[in-house]
Amino acid sequence: MEFMKFEKFEILSGYIDVEDVGSYLESLDCDAAIIDANYVIDQENVRFAAEKAIKSWNEGKSIAKTLPMEILLYSAATRQIKDALKIGIKKGRNAVFVVLLNCEKIPNFKKEDFKRIEPTAEQIERIKEFYGISDEELEIVGVERLNLLIRERIALFSLGK
Repeated sequence: MEFMKFEKFEILSGYIDVEDVGSYLESLDCDAAIIDANYVIDQENVRFAAEKAIKSWNEGKSIAKTLPMEILLYSAATRQIKDALKIGIKKGRNAVFVVLLNCEKIPNFKKEDFKRIEPTAEQIERIKEFYGISDEELEIVGVERLNLLIRERIALFSLGK
């Protein structure tokens, strides 16, 4: 199978309103990974995951059949597509980081520049559960560095591939 190599990408932050996830994804006419900002919380985590995924893709070592899904797998730090989809878009209003690969925009996207989401207590618990972050780890680094624990999971996933 011949893969198209990618080098450049752009990350945008903002909101997407989605009525039907399947229809929305089918309407995309370009390659873009759309990641729930409430899980990765930090644009640098998305950049880190995207760079690792693109490197894997360009070297022919990818897990997924598409680069946007590979980026989602790296962002979720998992080999399981069903688990990675949990940090994808959902029906309704979504705060997202979008990795644009070969396009400049996507439908229904309202750009709002934010580099980081300040998670609520509920979001912190969801993030801990999703990435397998223990109370002890979070206590050691502090909530303000939760983004670094997520990045650590992405790095460990990259090494474990």
